[in-house]
Amino acid sequence: MKMVKSLLLGSAAGLVAVAGAQAADLPVKAKAVEYVKVCSLYGAGFYYIPGTDTCIKIGGFVRTEWNHNANGSFAPMLDGTNALYTRDGNTLLNRSRGVVTFDTRSQTEFGTLRSYLRAGWQWTSQDATVGGSSATVYLDRAFIQIAGFTFGKTQSFFDFFCTGCYSLQTNKLWVDTGGSGTPVFAYTAQLGNGVTATVSIEDYTEQRLPIVDTTTTTSLATLGMTGTTPNLFPAGASQTSRNRGYNIPDVVGNIRVDQAWGSAQVMGALHNNAANYYNPTANQTAHPDDKWGWAVGAGLTLKMPWNA
Repeated sequence: MKMVKSLLLGSAAGLVAVAGAQAADLPVKAKAVEYVKVCSLYGAGFYYIPGTDTCIKIGGFVRTEWNHNANGSFAPMLDGTNALYTRDGNTLLNRSRGVVTFDTRSQTEFGTLRSYLRAGWQWTSQDATVGGSSATVYLDRAFIQIAGFTFGKTQSFFDFFCTGCYSLQTNKLWVDTGGSGTPVFAYTAQLGNGVTATVSIEDYTEQRLPIVDTTTTTSLATLGMTGTTPNLFPAGASQTSRNRGYNIPDVVGNIRVDQAWGSAQVMGALHNNAANYYNPTANQTAHPDDKWGWAVGAGLTLKMPWNA
């Protein structure tokens, strides 16, 4: 009997060993695929970057514009040289633009860390003499925000509304940086109920107008408007810029409110108006004194319909 029990136990042990070996040879189930997860912390369109706690939103747009009865500068052919309408000029013109945006955000001990990038490409149809203009690559937004600070290239905090952003044909009545951006170093305080206050130092070279040498100007009596900025000097007058090099940034401040009904803002700026030498090629010692100037403004945007 003992011999029989030993044989049975030995057989059982052998079966267990064989079963264990067969189980070890079975294929292991693959690890589940880590799909991109929706990030709801910052609104619609954000997703977690796999393997991180950082959320990203990718956007962009493509825009095209066609112009008939327009000259090479996209200005209507109404008067002056534009009205000549000669056969050597193109009167059907177009422009195409593609833009991509990247908005990344993550939580830190100092609050939300945000980085934002907006860049694009633009192509304009040929003019009368050139077989086609090459694509233009541009960067109008590249900034970092954390703990109320903003560093990098964005719209000036003096600006309230951008006119040039919405049309290729806009004759701007003031200078703004909405379509190009400008380098800033700013701090924004959240005062509650949608009210903010910002102090910023900014690079003014994006919107600087020339200091004109009046000895080279034919007339100061006519108010002429260019296609971009106000100009106190008529077409054809020499406008030699006598600005000194950029060395002191503008100081900008605003108080702003954003609500469901719209937005409102009051803003101010200080600018050091510094001229170059009277005659840079001959005498680099004499120049006008620097003068500090100022600007103030206000803006209001109302959303419609009123009951929205």
